[in-house]
Amino acid sequence: MNWEPITSPVQEIRDLRKAVRDSEVHLTWFWSNEIDFVYIYKAPADGLRTISEIREQDLTLYTREEYKANQGYHGRIDGVGRTAFRIFPCQKRDGQLVIYRQENDDNLIYISGSKAKIYFSITYKNKLFQSRKKVKISIMSELELDKELLVYVKKTGGVPSSIDDGTVYPFVRGFPSGKTVAPEIEIDKNEFIRIFFSNGRTSAQYFELIPE
Repeated sequence: MNWEPITSPVQEIRDLRKAVRDSEVHLTWFWSNEIDFVYIYKAPADGLRTISEIREQDLTLYTREEYKANQGYHGRIDGVGRTAFRIFPCQKRDGQLVIYRQENDDNLIYISGSKAKIYFSITYKNKLFQSRKKVKISIMSELELDKELLVYVKKTGGVPSSIDDGTVYPFVRGFPSGKTVAPEIEIDKNEFIRIFFSNGRTSAQYFELIPE
């Protein structure tokens, strides 16, 4: 690939805008009259490569004619989490495409994908005249989950409202996709349990935790 420094602000991609519907994304941008081609770089936001690391197979060539015919660029958001799109201006010179190293963020946009759903249920089994009760925890997930992702919190006198509202316990095994029933645990009769993300907002970007 022939990368060159951008020589004029006129050549830059800017005013990059998005419209998202379900897993479909529609991108539009200002396209200079000096530019007839662009390369579109798409990657997970947490795996975004620097310009020097981008490989030719990471890029999709897109022409001005395609842009006009489609009234922009149409793509898909795959998986969960955020996806990044970066548009690089190109020119043809002596029969070869030259890609300009536009390194500001005017040609970069982030789009949030769908969240993977995690369903959980907690059932209690009380024994008459006993001070202890058994708890069964079930997790249903669309994806395989690392054991570090979730914790359960135990509280006396009521259901915990947050990860800080009680005593935190880790899970000892991960969760495959589908339904998993954890081994029963025993707690005091006046204690209650709830499931939370171990790292709160970070996991909430990618997963949705839903009580059944």
